[in-house]
Order: sequence, then structure tokens, then C-alpha cells
Amino acid sequence: MRNITSVLLLLVCTNAGFSQSIFDSLYAAKSAEVYFDFGKADLTPEANRVLDSLVAQLKAEPKYLHIRITAHTDSIGSPTANENLSKRRATAVRTKLLQRGLLAPQIEVAGQGERQPVAPNATEEGRQKNRRATLEIMLAVPMTTFSGQIKDRDTGKGVEATVVFRSRTREDSTQTDSAGYYSVRLPKDSVVKIEAIAPNYFFQTITAKIFGSPELYEKYKVNPNIELPPAKSGETAILRDLFFAGDQDILLKASEPELPKILRFMQMNPDLKVEIAGHINGPGLDMSKEPEWRRSLSERRAKRIYDFLLKNGIPAERLTYKGYLNTQMLFPKPKTPEESEQNRRVEIRVLEGN
Repeated sequence: MRNITSVLLLLVCTNAGFSQSIFDSLYAAKSAEVYFDFGKADLTPEANRVLDSLVAQLKAEPKYLHIRITAHTDSIGSPTANENLSKRRATAVRTKLLQRGLLAPQIEVAGQGERQPVAPNATEEGRQKNRRATLEIMLAVPMTTFSGQIKDRDTGKGVEATVVFRSRTREDSTQTDSAGYYSVRLPKDSVVKIEAIAPNYFFQTITAKIFGSPELYEKYKVNPNIELPPAKSGETAILRDLFFAGDQDILLKASEPELPKILRFMQMNPDLKVEIAGHINGPGLDMSKEPEWRRSLSERRAKRIYDFLLKNGIPAERLTYKGYLNTQMLFPKPKTPEESEQNRRVEIRVLEGN
């Protein structure tokens, strides 16, 4: 069963004059499955019990407005016969729900035949799992408009970019117009990471909650516009979502989604040569008196990113790496674990390029 408590995030601004839906306004909050005998579309006693229980839940929770029924078969028989059988199975489930008081406009049906097995068809056990109908109980999500502009940090001019919206369970993207404006429909009262990507710029990510009211954005000082730093010679970008375990060159699991972003940045900017700069957290430490493993830690952290880029096709002549020990801490006297994490960082420094 999918998690009904999963939330999304958003923002709203009023600049752009176009809008598209990114996330579906309906999402599967609950699900159930019923199974069929070989070659049959009749509901078994067990399937009837499952559907009766489901209908009772739906009547007790009227917020669920839509049901998607998708039926399947095993691989025995011709594809055409299995397609027709799956449609009859979906119709049988729909008929059962209508008989129990649900309304026809609430129910959507589809037959997938043998195209989407969940188990191998080589055994009877696997074939039985494939003779199924899946019911997705959809919850309507209130949507609101999110709009903003991607800008050059130095000039303030709009930048044509890709804007990625990412929640805990969903991800989608849109393109700005030539002046950097975008406008999308997203779930109200949610939280989302919004990432802007454009050639010749470092990528930037913000996190925001979507209120659906311009007054609330002003009250909480939420700025939906994103400024991109130009990726030119001499510029440095901190990889803020790339964190390491203490005293190790092992990336924390939460940092893993950052690696594809770094690779994409290098792929989008093929003329750049960069230094991967590693740093450690070591307030008050005289590194000359520290053991070798600690003195080499910042370099090993930088090399881990360097090796990832090499492994994924970035030419070695575009890359160097260097460890800066604890000489450039963002927080020389960190007071929280979060500040210590930010000292354990990696940066991208442009050596040659645009």
C-alpha cells in the first residue's frame, strides 16, 4: 500500500503567463488486489470479501473520489484473448463496486492483458499472481500555481533553464521560456525541492513550502526566483547536499542523489576544467601533528568525487582534485552537528572555461 501521508512541496509567484500540471492532481492513497481463477473473469469468494471490505472503507472516508481498476492475465493463451480476458476482469470488479453503491463516474477501468506480469509465468504460483486486478484508490490533491524566474546572479537577466521539482515520492520537470520564466500547477500546502539547471551555470536548489497565497509568501519572506552563479573561471560552488561521515571519506546516504547532478553539470559544460576541492572539520587542530589518515582525509574525499566523474565518462584532462585539510572551514568553531557537516564538504572550482 502506498503511503497516504506522503507530502509534496510548492511555491507561488505571479510572473509567468503559462502554466502546466507537473504532478498529477490525483494520487494513489490506498490500493488493493483481487485474484482470479485460470481463464475466468468471475470473482472468487475471497475477491468478493476484499471488495466488500474496500467499499466499507470508502463509504466511511468520502474524500476518495476516484478508483482505477487495472486487470491482468498470465501468459497462457494468445495476446488478443488475454487482452479481452483482462478487460472482462476489470469490468467484473467495476460491476461489483457499482452494485455496492459506488458511482460510475468514480471508476476507471483498463485491461493490460499479459503485458505487466509481477511474477514469472514459468510456474503455476507465478501465473496465479499475474491473474489479478489492482484497484488504486485515488485522493484528489488541491492544486495551486507555482511561478518564478531563473536569473543570472551577476546580471539579473533571465536564464533559459530546466526546472526540476522533487518531493519524497515524485519528480518532474519543466522548461522556462527564453526569459527564464516558468509556471506550473503543483499540490497546495506541500514542500518540494526545486532545482534549476542551465548550461554555463552552476546548478542551484531551494526548498519551499507552497502556501497558495501571495500574502503568505510575503509574510514568510519566500522568494521563488532562483539566481544561478555563472560557471566561469575562478568561480567556486559548494556542493551543499554532499556530506560525509565523520573522519571518513564515505558519503552519507542522503548525499547519493547529488552525484548525478555533478555529473550532469560536467556533461552540460564540456569546455570546463575544474578542481574538486575537499575539506574536513577540524576546529583547533594542528594538522601537522595529526595521523596521516586524517591529514589525507580531505584529499580522499575530493578523490571520491573525482573517481565518480572519471568512471562516468568525464575525461581526466578536465579534472584535478586537492585536499585543503581544515584550512578553509565554513564554521571555524562549529556549534552544531549541521555546521560540522558543512565543514566536511566538497567544492567545484572552475580552472578554465567560459
